[in-house]
Amino acid sequence: MFPTKINHMKLSKYIFLLIVGLIFTIPSCTHEKEDILTQKERMWLKAHPNIRVAVSTTFPPFQFTDVENNSTGVSVDILSLLEQNIDYKFKKVYYDNWKKILDAGKAKEIDVLIEIQETVERREYFNFTKAFISIPHVIIMRKNGPDQISIDELENLKIGIVDNYAVHEHLKNLYPELNLYPLPNDRACLISLSNQKIDAVITQQAYAIYEIHKEMISNLQIVGDIEYDNELGFAIRKDWTILSRIIDKGLSRITTKEQDKILNKWVPIQASPFWQSKIFISILILVFLSFILVLVIIYFWNKSLRKSVATKTLQLRRAKEQAEKSNLLKSSFLANMSHEIRTPLNAIQGFTELLTNENLNSQQKEKYANIINTNCKSLTNLIDEILDLSKIESGLATIKNQDFELISCIQDVIDANSTSILEKPNLKIEFSNQLNVKNLTIHTDPFRLKQILNNLLSNAIKFSTHGKITIKVSYKNSSQLLFSVQDDGIGIDKLAIPLIFDRFTKIEKDSTILYRGSGLGLSICKKLLQLMNGEIWVKSTIGVGSSFYFTLPVSQQTVLDK
Repeated sequence: MFPTKINHMKLSKYIFLLIVGLIFTIPSCTHEKEDILTQKERMWLKAHPNIRVAVSTTFPPFQFTDVENNSTGVSVDILSLLEQNIDYKFKKVYYDNWKKILDAGKAKEIDVLIEIQETVERREYFNFTKAFISIPHVIIMRKNGPDQISIDELENLKIGIVDNYAVHEHLKNLYPELNLYPLPNDRACLISLSNQKIDAVITQQAYAIYEIHKEMISNLQIVGDIEYDNELGFAIRKDWTILSRIIDKGLSRITTKEQDKILNKWVPIQASPFWQSKIFISILILVFLSFILVLVIIYFWNKSLRKSVATKTLQLRRAKEQAEKSNLLKSSFLANMSHEIRTPLNAIQGFTELLTNENLNSQQKEKYANIINTNCKSLTNLIDEILDLSKIESGLATIKNQDFELISCIQDVIDANSTSILEKPNLKIEFSNQLNVKNLTIHTDPFRLKQILNNLLSNAIKFSTHGKITIKVSYKNSSQLLFSVQDDGIGIDKLAIPLIFDRFTKIEKDSTILYRGSGLGLSICKKLLQLMNGEIWVKSTIGVGSSFYFTLPVSQQTVLDK
């Protein structure tokens, strides 16, 4: 007899709370901020580990190399913040000329250009992000010239401009009457102006201030504005639209305060006063010569402290990244578990209600009872997997080694899955004993070995509709046994293979009910094998099938050749 009234909602609530409670017994740390990228974007970055970004060595204060040959500057600092925000490290490729950078980008020899103005011509080759900085262009002349001048008054003058800059294209189109004199970089323009080889320079205000300050070019000054600003952003190769979205997300996390801090770091308010001249600095060096020894001691002491702080910071950063990754995976896992729990619960609830119908015959009641039983088993397996992972993560899982007969153990696993294989008439299981003996007694944990084999075999059955599943055992070498479970199923995408043994990770061919599951089985297998001093790996091809391999050490064994 079946009960006519069952408190279904109360039952569902208790089971769901039990599952959630088990989930949060797994150790984790809270994270400070969520990953701003989608799973698809993160997978894309993992599939492209060496994205090349062009960095100039000759364009201070935005991109240049310092005395220690380190890449630095405004744009390089922005790039560093971007890398932190998206948790990715770009591969820097260095150039000493802007034209070379632009040509390399058009030829796809590099993938990303930083600090670039969007133009009609460049849109043919690149996608552009939102601008992260706006830089006005100014007119520079010698101090013995006018104190103020407009662009309309430059018609008869020889004007230095950097070749292939966006402002170069802008001036050619709007002011064709100007006598533009292209030079390879801004520094060459300023030096030529200082040495009276040209009459004026049009360049970015920030660069002009920085270079005049750094090189102490005392005979130049800003005399006008051309009302043209560089809206500088990132340019990405045209065929990588997803990378444009990723970089835009990273840039959007950079605050105005962070941008202002970087600008104030690199761009001085005005050119150097007289007391910052080389002669005055030389006098100061002589005056403070007696303090050199103390300064050297302080320097090395600070260097030692910085190294210690850097080491601790790196350790904290790695711990933070691991915690963020763990919590992100856990959030995804909880969403998946919610679905996996509701599915059997809904089935149990629905068919239990149907059983209360007095008009059902015995055959219908038996059918509904079998469905309820199947879903109860599915829910039980899910809870068991969560408990196993919780014990392993908490260090409570133990390995109980004992002598047992290997071939019988494997046959027990095959027999346990015989019911599942009967549901797929075009699929069969084969066992290949390549040990050259009929029986082999080994010393390890038989329960855990069965658990590993059962997980791999049930996965093979789940993802196969026809063909065969082959379980093999052989010697890898004199001290290890090699096991394999091979199927003719749907296979695994090569991008997903590095992730399938991660906890809370579930790789699916599609979202149909055929592939339901917690996604914990392979992670449990890997962690159990680590406890048993073994290892596991997989080889797979989409549409062909998958082969899972694992090893176990042979410690104490007795060969019984029957």
